[in-house]
This record gives sequence, structure tokens and C-alpha cells, in this order.
Amino acid sequence: MPQIRVALVSLSVAFAAQGALAQDPAAADPSLELGVRYWMSRGKTSWNHNAQSVSPLLGNPTSVLIYKPLDAHVLELHGRKSFLGPWFVAGNAGLGWIKSGKLDDEDFNAGQLKSSDTTSSIGGQRLSYLTLDVGRDVWTSHEGRNVLGLFVGYQYWTERADANGASGATLSSIVNIPDNVPVISNDVTWNSLRVGFAARAALGERDRLLINFALVPYTRMKNEDSHYLRVAPGPESLGPTPNIIMKGRGYGIQLDGELRHQIYRDVELGAGIRVWALKADGDVRFDGHNALHLNELTSSRFGLTVSLTKRW
Repeated sequence: MPQIRVALVSLSVAFAAQGALAQDPAAADPSLELGVRYWMSRGKTSWNHNAQSVSPLLGNPTSVLIYKPLDAHVLELHGRKSFLGPWFVAGNAGLGWIKSGKLDDEDFNAGQLKSSDTTSSIGGQRLSYLTLDVGRDVWTSHEGRNVLGLFVGYQYWTERADANGASGATLSSIVNIPDNVPVISNDVTWNSLRVGFAARAALGERDRLLINFALVPYTRMKNEDSHYLRVAPGPESLGPTPNIIMKGRGYGIQLDGELRHQIYRDVELGAGIRVWALKADGDVRFDGHNALHLNELTSSRFGLTVSLTKRW
């Protein structure tokens, strides 16, 4: 991703320049940091499955649902605490809302002949997350102004998107459902293992660059899809909501980069970028029936951050 390459280049430049910087006692790493952060981001959730085991007349993928762009605002609390010398614990907790977006819902028959193509609007809904990392600083420059640490951690991340109305067409009819009619809700939850590095580089007497880069070698996903127009009894019924449930395992990548400036004593104002991307495959069950193959479910979110942090 371009954002990751830019951040890693910036980090390399910062560490290369550390030898030219004079020692500043005020810039020494604190034992405790607490702050608030605002994250303005754009996200995407998509999934598709293969139902050819039910009927060879269906395509692969059989259905493709894409929720994007999911523009959101998040308010977050974050902190970091050093203990036993080089060890540290760090984390954040965020709560926000998705203000807008669209759902593209496509179905395919064999030969990938499109049998249905509709678009719905996304109303405001929520997202939340909790991250907790434990690590150890493994390298410090001789002045103590530049530090590289390794960590392992856990993240819980969930998003819900509600789609209303629909416009488009099927093979046999035109679809025109008013925007005040709930159509589909998508509720995805990720529980992830994180392994990565945390770097802090002094760029001057009042400026610091912070980079947290995490690989997600394992994540467990659960996704609940509620199709409200297919609840009533009939040939197209999927039963009570949530009537499509997906479970799977996967992997991903996460990056936080932030430039901080000391504005008053031990108070810092920060601005940065954040990129999260997770991917899983597994199975999908319609109304509790036999599992079909989930080809892929992905969640991604990227955007800009602004923070205010107090150091002790």
C-alpha cells in the first residue's frame, strides 16, 4: 500500500538523522501516556460465496455484496505504559458511526450471467474496536531519543452497516424499493492476533515520529447478514434474521503512523495516517442449512488521525 511505503521511508530517514540531534531531557520517553484521538476514515466490507454445490446452474461467485465507501467518524482513547524497564503495554479503544455509503448486490448464474444487480443506500450505523499490545524495546539510540520495540497483541473490531431501499433489475423485473424500507444489515466482527514493531524517532526538540506496524497472522471472523425482505414464508424465504451467517479465519495488516509536536510542556498534538485490512474465507449458512463455501470476506479502513496526548 502506498501509505505503508511512505511511512516506512519516513521512519528510516528519522533514524538516520538521529545522530545529528542533541540530547533534550524533555524528549526522553515517558513512563505513561494517555490521550484522545479522532479518526476520519473510509471503509469497505465485501463478501462473496459459491453455491454451485446446491445447483450447477448457479455461478461462482454466486452472490457478491460490496459495502462502500463507508465513511466514518471515530473518537478514541489511547495509552501507553512502560514497566520493568524496557517492557510496555499499549492500547486504544474507539467508538464511532458510519455516516454514509452504498451497497452493491449482484447475483450470478452459471457462466457468470448476471441474474440480479441492485444498489442500496447505507444509513448511519456504528463501529467499535479495542486493541491491546504488550511488548519490549529491543533497541535504543545512545541518547535514548530513538527506540525500536517488538510487540504481540489482540484486537476486537466490529462494524454494522444498514442498507435501505434498492434500485436496479433482475432477469425478470425492475427493482425500485423506497429508501425508507430496510433491506439488508451487515454485522461483521473480527478477533485478531497482532505481531509487529513500534518505533519512536525524535525529529527535533519538540517533534517525534511514531510508527506501529502489525502483521495479523491469524484472525477469526463472524459476519451476520440480515435480509429483511426474505423473512416471510415462501420459496425465497431465508427465515428469521440474521438469516445468513458466515464464519471464517484469515489474516491481515495494520499500520499507524503519527507525527507529534509538543505544544505545552508534556502535551503533544499529533497528526497521522491509519490503515487496517483483514481478509478471511470459511463457510456461509443460509437459514441454518448446510454450509456453502465463503470465497472471501474482507474489511478495510483507512484515513487520517488527529490526537492530543499527555505524557508523565
